[in-house]
Amino acid sequence: MSDFSTEFSGNLRRAGVVGAGGAGFPSYVKAQGRAEYALVNAAECEPLLKKDQKILEYFPEKVFDGLELLMRATLASRGLVGIKKKHEKLIWRLEEIAKGRRNVSVLKLGDYYPAGDEQCLVLEATGRVVPPGGIPLDVGCVVSNVETLYNASFAPKPVTETFITVNGAVKNPATFRVPVGVTWAEAAELCGGFTVKAPVYIDGGPMMGKVMTDFDVPVVKASAGIIVLPRGHPLIVKKAQSRPIFSRIGRSVCDQCSFCTEFCPRYLLGHNVQPHRVMRSLLFSGGPEHKLHSQYALLCCECSLCSLYSCPEGLNPREVCVSAKADLRELKTGFKNSALNDGKQPQPHPVRDFRKVPVSKLVKRLGLADYNRDAPWSDAVYKPLRVRIMMSQHIGVPCVPSVKEGQRVEKGAVAGDVPSGKLGCPVHASITGTVGKVNDKYVEIIA
Repeated sequence: MSDFSTEFSGNLRRAGVVGAGGAGFPSYVKAQGRAEYALVNAAECEPLLKKDQKILEYFPEKVFDGLELLMRATLASRGLVGIKKKHEKLIWRLEEIAKGRRNVSVLKLGDYYPAGDEQCLVLEATGRVVPPGGIPLDVGCVVSNVETLYNASFAPKPVTETFITVNGAVKNPATFRVPVGVTWAEAAELCGGFTVKAPVYIDGGPMMGKVMTDFDVPVVKASAGIIVLPRGHPLIVKKAQSRPIFSRIGRSVCDQCSFCTEFCPRYLLGHNVQPHRVMRSLLFSGGPEHKLHSQYALLCCECSLCSLYSCPEGLNPREVCVSAKADLRELKTGFKNSALNDGKQPQPHPVRDFRKVPVSKLVKRLGLADYNRDAPWSDAVYKPLRVRIMMSQHIGVPCVPSVKEGQRVEKGAVAGDVPSGKLGCPVHASITGTVGKVNDKYVEIIA
């Protein structure tokens, strides 16, 4: 690594910068790679979430600063901001900023889902297909999302706040910044409270997010936002199905139409992922047939198009794929040692462009048309009475608390860190106060 790459990756780690709005992959690892292209994932195609749009509207220069730092660290010769072309006013401003940056431009994307899938973005930006089981760096690309680069521009300043959108069944949907560790109940209250009697929420977006009923769960650095819905909403009912239920229904109803596969974005990239074949695994209680069909789930990106859009029977191929992958992990079977790995470079499906799913149709199919409102930016400063800093906010090893009960801490102080040599980032106090509870899950700080 160059001296700058070493310095920058160290700053990212010290600051605790992780993928914001996704799984929370530690960003310092990406900064240690080598790439030709540095891509900004600004597609934000999860319906009803707006935080990336608002960051780019109000803080675009800082995102471009983070992009240039990443380009310098990875020796990338080009930087591209991938954003949907429907955001015309925003694109005009971004293009004006890009003119003053070296080798940076804006890539206009269609309004389809999942344009924000990093492997789909790589293809749109470069014409390259990430190999099955691979990552964008395998084809000379490094991909980061908007808030990650915003945070990177301030490194080594610790990440103590996060941008979130609260939308759906709340009085005043909004996008704003909060200290890491506040609860979703507090965030909803900042939006005027709920408009339904029995609210639940989807954490992370209606397609890939998880149904949650406990609003006292803390916000973490990787949080993107929540969609509040009534408990009986069809989307909630569908996403909350247990494995015995979706397996029993799928086993008795699936007629192998293959629509789930035909619309799968990774299948359309040329990857050998076939949800309809995975559905066949439900017919076998075990044995080689079950394992063979289950392996067609190994390259699933869990975008949920198969379950929430393409299946005419309303089945749940996505969850069947997720379960199949979990079963295969127990057998220590991944794509590289699977029967499906033929070592060939995939080619995009010839009709891929005609099978992209418009977000407008997706919103109707999900039953979210009545909740599809803007979530305008709010710059109100929220000062919580207490926060809970979770020790696991990223992919890798959970942090070990660095503070003790009764200790006085300043905002930005390290609250927990990962053991030396392990994948992960430190977490920091998001407010100044006194440490309350300390355990292996979280550190509580009282203002």
